[in-house]
Amino acid sequence: MIWNPLADTKLIEQLGWTLLHSVWQIALAALILYALLRLMRSTSANVKYVVAVSFLAISVALPVVTFLQISERIDITKTGRQYQQQDDGFQSGEAREGRIPVSQNAIATQSEHVQATDDVSASLQALRNFLERELPAGFPFVVALWLIGVGLFSFRMVGGVWQLHQYKTSERSLINTEWQKRFSALCEKLSVNRAVQFAQSNLIGTPIAFGVFKPLIIVPAGIFLQIDPRQLESIIAHELIHIRRYDPLVNLIQNVVEVLFFYHPCVWWISKQIRREREFAADAAVTSAIVGCDLIYATALANLEEIRLSANKTGASMATAANGGNLMQRIQKILHQKTEITRASSAWPAGLAIALISAVLLGLFSFTPATFVNAQKKANGRKLAIGFVSIPPLARPEGNVMDSDATTRLMIAKLAQYKIPAVGFVTGSMISDGDKFYPVRANMVRMWRDAGLEVGIGNFKHIWFYNTPYDDYVAGVEKNEAVVKKMLAEKNLPLKYFSYPYLNTGKSVEERDRFESWLNAQGLHSVKYTIDNQEWMYSYAYDMARSDNDVNTMTEVRVAFIKYMDKMFDHYEAYSQDMFGRDIPQTMVLTTSRLVADSADDLFGMIQKRGYNFVSMDEAQADEAYKTPENVIGNFGNSWFERWTATQGKKLREEPKVDDSVAASWKERQLKK
Repeated sequence: MIWNPLADTKLIEQLGWTLLHSVWQIALAALILYALLRLMRSTSANVKYVVAVSFLAISVALPVVTFLQISERIDITKTGRQYQQQDDGFQSGEAREGRIPVSQNAIATQSEHVQATDDVSASLQALRNFLERELPAGFPFVVALWLIGVGLFSFRMVGGVWQLHQYKTSERSLINTEWQKRFSALCEKLSVNRAVQFAQSNLIGTPIAFGVFKPLIIVPAGIFLQIDPRQLESIIAHELIHIRRYDPLVNLIQNVVEVLFFYHPCVWWISKQIRREREFAADAAVTSAIVGCDLIYATALANLEEIRLSANKTGASMATAANGGNLMQRIQKILHQKTEITRASSAWPAGLAIALISAVLLGLFSFTPATFVNAQKKANGRKLAIGFVSIPPLARPEGNVMDSDATTRLMIAKLAQYKIPAVGFVTGSMISDGDKFYPVRANMVRMWRDAGLEVGIGNFKHIWFYNTPYDDYVAGVEKNEAVVKKMLAEKNLPLKYFSYPYLNTGKSVEERDRFESWLNAQGLHSVKYTIDNQEWMYSYAYDMARSDNDVNTMTEVRVAFIKYMDKMFDHYEAYSQDMFGRDIPQTMVLTTSRLVADSADDLFGMIQKRGYNFVSMDEAQADEAYKTPENVIGNFGNSWFERWTATQGKKLREEPKVDDSVAASWKERQLKK
């Protein structure tokens, strides 16, 4: 056979046995690491990173030690075989000459006294001898496959090195003086004592850091116009921390180990844990070094990923990138979330194998509901209460639950930042089938509740009262009430507010009044929104641009949205002066959309510049203006300012129009239905 000459070589046998033993050795190391990481869940990411790197080193050391030991054993075995052959020849001669008498009866008697354990030991030894005799015949084939694999993965790694070389030499330009100064200040602030180059390139879609002896940070050429300067500083700080920690060197070693042990999935798993914890550790260092940047940094990572996707570029594996690791988990950790994912296998219908249950601990929002509501209780000036319809957020594209989760977290963080005691109205069908909760979506409502924000209800389904029989409508509200009360009961919280879906109050005044009486009997009060708007149309256009990774359109929609909302405030403030001769406390309806979350600084900042203080729904609707009679009923949903005006027989003001591009996007959606 062609392999036989090769099988006799010492090196082939050494490598063959080493590769064979490495399978169980590295698997055992990975199993121990898995157990340790489970036990160290509350430990800092940096400690877990060091532990993971240590186990990667152990995974390399074990095969090396095995290789050396096998080398010695092979030498001893071959020497022993030579002596055995000589001894066998001597004994054969003795037997032929009759010098060594053999007694069969003596052998039989001796065998009867052998212990069962000796039989087992002999069997195991026989198996071992068989394997040591037979397995080496296949080692040349195994080693050849391993060498081919090492060659292919080495080629892949060389390609990564070449890609970094291209980044370093092609389409690279210097950064302007202002950003060079900022970069130097960041190096000093983060105690980065090494000389680090800072450049920009058209070849990359996200900032990267690489270089062991001459470290370099490269950012996309257009990023200075695409991201807020404070956000960009936090991203650059992340890369500087990688360099300070010598992470590029560790990453290089990881790539070499992955080449040598390409065949072992446990090596790839350990390496994945290292990269994961490395990003967590760098994130923690950023938020520790730059006080108060948590939300800015989290938003920067989300925006950075959008920019990368729009550029359709991927980073080199040889570099450490700002958007590396599990982006969603990183954002959650930055916002001080602790998400526990429970895995369970059962015989659920449709073969559901994994149930994600997030147990929320919002350290960022550690205030109590009373503190939140009363944050601006005594503020002077204009007042505004905000209701969000609905929670949890809608997911676009549909089914993207984790995107809804991220939007919820960002929204809550922004509401906390601006101390807005908002009410979130739950659409029950989004979190429950009426009996059981959908774990992940229900947890989003719990996040809202546990942040001290008030929870209200709409109907179980987001339906028009006008198009629904009265009894069916009431039944839907009752069903929703039961679902939400069950969740509020976990924290002994009351349910106070109801929001009409689509702001539609039914077919007739009598039906509306009858329903209002029913609400009062349930201890619920309906919300009268004075500032209605078409934010949902802008949000749809924004979501479509996000799904297409169209950063330019996203930016245009955000700018247009803020201008539109500014006009809407002018519009409804004029109503307030017309009707009451003063600025009454306003109530505004929004959706929990990604547009509102991403535009929160501009939107809430604009509202504050107009002189508004954020108050609770209780305080806003306690004003006498909300007792103004209205009898406007029909197949529509209007602001209460418009209802009051129409009831008094006055002419309605012309409402600001939605931007043409946004209206066209919504119209296209309607045509697709």
